[in-house]
Amino acid sequence: MKWWISGMLLIIFIVLVIPSFIVRRCSISESKPIMIESKEQTIEEVLTIDIKSEENEPFIQLYDHINGKIIELSLEQYIVGVVAAEMPASFHIEALKAQAVAARTLAVRKMREYGGQGCSKYDAEVDVCSFYGHCQAWISDEEQKKNWGSSYDEKRKKIVQAVEETRGIILRYQGSPIEVFFYSTSNGKTEDSEEVFSMNLPYYGVVDSIGEEDAPQFKGIATFSRDEFVKRFKQYYPNSKLTVKNIESQVKILSYTESGRVDEIMVGGIKLKGKDFRTIYNLNSADFNFEFSDEEVIIHTTGYGHGVGMSQVGADKMAKDGKTFIDILKHYYIGVDIETVY
Repeated sequence: MKWWISGMLLIIFIVLVIPSFIVRRCSISESKPIMIESKEQTIEEVLTIDIKSEENEPFIQLYDHINGKIIELSLEQYIVGVVAAEMPASFHIEALKAQAVAARTLAVRKMREYGGQGCSKYDAEVDVCSFYGHCQAWISDEEQKKNWGSSYDEKRKKIVQAVEETRGIILRYQGSPIEVFFYSTSNGKTEDSEEVFSMNLPYYGVVDSIGEEDAPQFKGIATFSRDEFVKRFKQYYPNSKLTVKNIESQVKILSYTESGRVDEIMVGGIKLKGKDFRTIYNLNSADFNFEFSDEEVIIHTTGYGHGVGMSQVGADKMAKDGKTFIDILKHYYIGVDIETVY
């Protein structure tokens, strides 16, 4: 009889006790206690401002370039921080969903767990960095609270909803995660990737992106003194024939891309690409034209960003017109498959 009791106790120990020591990795949000702010607030209401991790969800190594440290996050928790940084929370929920899928695709393509090369700019041991100019922007929960103030709960819940409702979804082309590009505002059309990044990617091309005329950055103006205009150009091309007196006759747009952006321009006897001219003068867009006065060179731009892939303002417009996030993604990323990665 004693041996039977001992055996039963051993089985109970194995079944009930040992599993409690096997701890699955959890996100930072799960490791914190749930704080109830008032008697009227329920646990469910608190949880709606945070993203839940699933058992099979991958983790990502992020280099926070602002604070100079490496952070491990669940993939979906990371995507919440990216959407919060990359797109206004005031945008339509379907546009936020499209942004979440684009951001997740970029991350998965870089993640070493999925065969990616990681982030080469800051640390070879991390998957992505938070610098928008290299990987994509990301802000912490603390930064979101600081940015949004009293509207934090409302905006956070909306972004979490967008991420949760697209959980695990990415864009693939012929089985592989695509190289993702997105930007703020188009000039009415998207740009081919080859025109900007010298990469012929089949899922990018010129498509209409209409209804953005009311966007704050649809039209822009950059003003330079004549002397400053010449000085800046000669920093890059010291042998240029450009002078303060001959600017009008020495600046000529030679050709345009299919999307209406400047393809080539001649400045002081130097031929260069419109995208390179844009960089020299830090212009909003490569869709630009000139106005000259006795004192100044005024450059008018249309659109904001490189123009390749999804226009964020265009995505918001499509969503407000009744399009789903799938409609938006299929419009801006040609011929892609929308699939789950885990």
